[in-house]
Amino acid sequence: MAGATLGVVSMFDRFRRRRAKPGGPGPSAQAQSRLKEFMTSREGVEAFVEPPTSVYAMSLCLVAADGEYLRQPVKDEKQAKRLCGEHGVPLYDARIVGYPKRMRDYERGVRQQRIGLEDLPPLDIIENPERD
Repeated sequence: MAGATLGVVSMFDRFRRRRAKPGGPGPSAQAQSRLKEFMTSREGVEAFVEPPTSVYAMSLCLVAADGEYLRQPVKDEKQAKRLCGEHGVPLYDARIVGYPKRMRDYERGVRQQRIGLEDLPPLDIIENPERD
């Protein structure tokens, strides 16, 4: 037994899962081009970086002003920051701030009610109000 090294084995080692890194090699060029196209073709876009899980790689969720959204994988947070910085899109951490309500409304088919000036009733002007 001299010179032999014994590895330390924990009683719980057999219960630990060996998880591979999710996602594989990283985002494709197609995923990046979809993100860029969405940022340039929609108004009021905000970005939400989503952490990697045991099933999915890190992803970037873009949400437009009307609630339309696009979710694509990104390599890491640095790439998400660079991509958003190039297009002037604000970047938020989805774990901290959550997602905007308009995203859920868009998914349910609810359109935001916006009131324009033409929707308001005409203004009646009273020239000489009588006072008591």
